[in-house]
Amino acid sequence: MGSRNGDIRGFFKPKGPSSSQPQSQPASSLLSTSELSSPPDISSPPRTPFKSSASRSFSRDAEIKGSDESDDDSDDSLGSITDALGYRARPAAHQRDPSVLSTPQAKRIASGVHRSPLTLQPKRHKFDLKALISHSREIERTEESARQADALIAQAAHKSDNSEDSDAENDPRRLEEAARHLFVGTDEEEGKGDKLRRAFKRSKNDGTSSRKHCYFFTQEEPPSKAIKNAFPRKKAVGCWKCLSKSDARPRTFTMGLPHVLLTQRETLPDEIFLWILDEICTEQNAELQRQYINLAEICKDNTNRLVDDMRLYAWLEGLGGPEYDRGHIKLRSTTEVRHEYLERNWSPLVTFLQLLSRIAPNLQPPAAISAVQLLLRMSMDPVVAVVVREQHMCALAALVSSLAKSRSRWNRACEAICSYVYESIDDLELKVTCIISIPSSSLSLVDLRRRLAAESLFNRPGLGRKPIDSRLSFEKIRDRLDTDDFRSTNRPNFDYERLRALTTLLDIVIDRAEFMRAGIRRANGSAQAATTTSSSNPGPTIPAAQTRPPNPCSSEADADRQFDAQIDVLATRVKVIHDKIRDKASRKNVKLSLLGLEKRLLHAVRTRPPPRREIFAFNDENGPSAAAEANVPKQRDFMRQWAQKKRAEKQQEEHDHDDEGGDDDDVMEPIDIMATQPRRTRRDIQVAA
Repeated sequence: MGSRNGDIRGFFKPKGPSSSQPQSQPASSLLSTSELSSPPDISSPPRTPFKSSASRSFSRDAEIKGSDESDDDSDDSLGSITDALGYRARPAAHQRDPSVLSTPQAKRIASGVHRSPLTLQPKRHKFDLKALISHSREIERTEESARQADALIAQAAHKSDNSEDSDAENDPRRLEEAARHLFVGTDEEEGKGDKLRRAFKRSKNDGTSSRKHCYFFTQEEPPSKAIKNAFPRKKAVGCWKCLSKSDARPRTFTMGLPHVLLTQRETLPDEIFLWILDEICTEQNAELQRQYINLAEICKDNTNRLVDDMRLYAWLEGLGGPEYDRGHIKLRSTTEVRHEYLERNWSPLVTFLQLLSRIAPNLQPPAAISAVQLLLRMSMDPVVAVVVREQHMCALAALVSSLAKSRSRWNRACEAICSYVYESIDDLELKVTCIISIPSSSLSLVDLRRRLAAESLFNRPGLGRKPIDSRLSFEKIRDRLDTDDFRSTNRPNFDYERLRALTTLLDIVIDRAEFMRAGIRRANGSAQAATTTSSSNPGPTIPAAQTRPPNPCSSEADADRQFDAQIDVLATRVKVIHDKIRDKASRKNVKLSLLGLEKRLLHAVRTRPPPRREIFAFNDENGPSAAAEANVPKQRDFMRQWAQKKRAEKQQEEHDHDDEGGDDDDVMEPIDIMATQPRRTRRDIQVAA
């Protein structure tokens, strides 16, 4: 045992014969049983068994195999010993990670945009075949629905071109049914069909598509080449013989020879004049049309004698217009829209309106009144608003201007026109369409608009016989706004289109509200007359200061203030009606009309813009300015008391300083120089004032 704990360097020393051991003895017999049973000594390494070999001598510089400097592993021989002794393999020594000294990486790496866990994130399918198949099927269904819709549209267009009953083919019910069956499949797709059907219904109920009108011309388009009347050759005598030859006649009119003859005071025969009038609307040559219209304008006497209401209707019959009827027939409204109707050739109608505007000053009053009635009836046709709006307005303006030259004739004309509109049209929307077609470019046109609107608004025939300003007042307008026609209860059967029409009529009747100013002036004049009458009666002596006449400036300012107050009352009532209507697509037009009326009253009719309302303004019946003026004396008293208190405090401080200063009073500070007694006196006077 002693040799076991010896120095390892003794192992490499040469051994003598006495220390040799027999080779036959096994290595396991060198250890006793007690040593095998006891645990090995950890502090001492296991001993390598000796090999039987001949004694060898080593030089000092010889290389020893198995040493620490050798490339061979010196621990290779220990494996057999540990196996022989039954040692268990030691756990491998912990080796430090070479990257332990490097910067540690983050445990969580952000990928993409941070999403809150509280929100519902859409489900994403990356390689889900079921989701891909469902998406593909949905795309196919969408494409199929688009193809079906295109086929329906093409089929409807083809049928409308090749069939006569286009109204039945374009029936909205058929469109709704097609929209319902357009999406077939799951419940979700059927829900899309219902949404599309409701969209069709909303578009059908829109104000622009459901607006009422009355067609003036027939559905059938007249032939492009109308039958022309024969030229009266027998009347082409004298200086008009140049028109007898048919081949030279167009050239003669184009060169202006008939115009030259008329300027030389030659009379055109009636038969030739009527032939020219019949040729105006059917002539295809624009230059010839222009010459015909110029000749009709020059022939004042012929126009005055030969052109009447029957002749006007006869010209329009060739364009598909109605037949002449002396009575007032009832006109029916419709919401039907004919797109092919507006696409017709309306150039003859344009020519007729141009002719009417040129010969209007030469017409007799009955013919001019019939022409105005004809144009008002034509204004309810959608072709007027779409195609010939400008020419229609010019013709109306020319006719009204010719009728308004005499006041008595103008009143009779307005009475006849108002009676025609009131008796022929029952639908209020058609009346509004007829009235708003009249331009407001002159006082006479505005007067006619207001007379027609007043009769329709108050439903009183004969109201337009005279100017309506003398029959209107603020109280009548206010009471009309309080009727049931203007009270929207948001019930399903309430007619909002009628309310829109009434709002338009009310806007036209009010106009600049001059009747309200006249009412205020009459009320003030009657009050002044009553004051003058009471002062003329005998009684106690009245001081001269109290009998002084009122200031005209103050009375005018009071009249403007009363006028603005009445306008504010009307605007407030209109705003209340507007606010009670719920927001809905079918009610947007009436809300826009009410809002426009309110803004016009406040910013166009009022003498000055409405004052700005502040949350700290005085709540008084007379308004903020009157309340502020009533509070001015209190404010002055408060400021006077505050100034007196501050002055008394300053005088007390100066008195105390004088008592403490003694002889130092001879040295005055700059503040004492500025605060002299006369300065204080003037300040007191200013505060008191």
